Amino acid sequence: MSHEDEDGSAAAGDELVAALRDALTVGTRDAFTELLTDDVRWGGEHGGNECTNRAEAGDHYARLLAEGVTLQVTETTRDGETWLVQLAVRSPDPADFPAKQTVRLTMRDGLIADICELDPPPTIEVLYFDGCPNHEAFLPHLTQLLDEHGIVVPVTLVRIESEDQARSRKFLGSPTLRVNGHDVDPTRGRDTDDAYALQCRLYATPTGTAGTPPDEWIINALVANPTHEAAIAAVRGGDLQTLGDLLRSNEDLATARLARQQGRTLLHIATDWPGHYPEVASTIAALVAAGADPSRPCLGKHPETPLHWAASSGDLDAMNALLDAGADIEATGAIIAGGTPMADATAFGQWPAARLLLERGAATNLFESAALGLVVRVEAHLSTSKPTPEDITGGFWGACHGGQLETAKVLLDAGADLNWIGYDDLTPLGAGSRAQADDVVAWLHRLGAVQAAGDEKP
Repeated sequence: MSHEDEDGSAAAGDELVAALRDALTVGTRDAFTELLTDDVRWGGEHGGNECTNRAEAGDHYARLLAEGVTLQVTETTRDGETWLVQLAVRSPDPADFPAKQTVRLTMRDGLIADICELDPPPTIEVLYFDGCPNHEAFLPHLTQLLDEHGIVVPVTLVRIESEDQARSRKFLGSPTLRVNGHDVDPTRGRDTDDAYALQCRLYATPTGTAGTPPDEWIINALVANPTHEAAIAAVRGGDLQTLGDLLRSNEDLATARLARQQGRTLLHIATDWPGHYPEVASTIAALVAAGADPSRPCLGKHPETPLHWAASSGDLDAMNALLDAGADIEATGAIIAGGTPMADATAFGQWPAARLLLERGAATNLFESAALGLVVRVEAHLSTSKPTPEDITGGFWGACHGGQLETAKVLLDAGADLNWIGYDDLTPLGAGSRAQADDVVAWLHRLGAVQAAGDEKP
């Protein structure tokens, strides 16, 4: 390549990065996907959240927006034929996403062909309170353990001084060790508010109760576990032979919470975005046969089950396998209003998934009934559930989002706000337009609906 070609490539790349900066500021799926090749790949250095085309990447970005996550370009550096882009990440729950993220962009023909999320250096925090004997003995042991494994990472000490601070920092007792913001205890269930207090912590380890986390938990959180990594690769690749061998030689593998996967289980890996992994139904059956609980929630603010995740990605094979294995179709904890798998399916527009749940007996609230066009259920909610005006308007928005004219009419007659600015900052007309629901859009136009905030009525 000549110097002139290199200069032209660099200039084109700089222009594309500038366009990405503008698209992220606009914060819409369309603005983002216009910059991507048809076969764009978006994923992490070591797997996870793999997207392999423009539609999947657009869906993933739309999902981030729906969760209230925004991205902003803060710095860019050219690295040969690629560009390193520093992103500022804002999230309703900072524990779920790092405040900063570095991605490596590869360009082709004036578009982005690869988005690779680079893993940041790990962070280690020890939360404690003064006078805790376990904490005082733990610190020198932790330092020695890190030295023995050649892990050069500073340890941040966080002193908890009050009950209020214990609750705000979700402090489970002294000492608490977090790697990349996540507790190293892979056995934790869902925490309750009364678990956070100024207290010494007891860990239920494989060898009995202890006042500090076992070395194995700490190292697993910092260094890849070969067995876990091999199982993850087998699940994502549909390699049933390897997965079966691993399950037979590691009796706790099917039930293990994976330290470097934020406490997820292998069933969560099998249903992780974008889903549709090869042999997923057989994979799920093998994991359940080995002891995996198909209704076990993940850790964190949104305790979603594998069925929630499969519904979010519209993975019907995974959903049927989970339900056949006894998964709780009404499990709560969805990222959408803490709801059931139906909440995720309808919110993310995964209509075949929502219909499958319906066929298998799932209940529906007013929003979900409206989005699916279930007129009888909508009328039943209106007559028996005593919905608030806000609920009625939300259901009306859901009907337009789902392209359901009849339920939209019922809810508008019930008092819905025609021009409410709802999810994704869209009005009902905006939601209907995005869904390409021509009959809904034409009807809303006749009623004088507006597309977005600030628009004048026609």
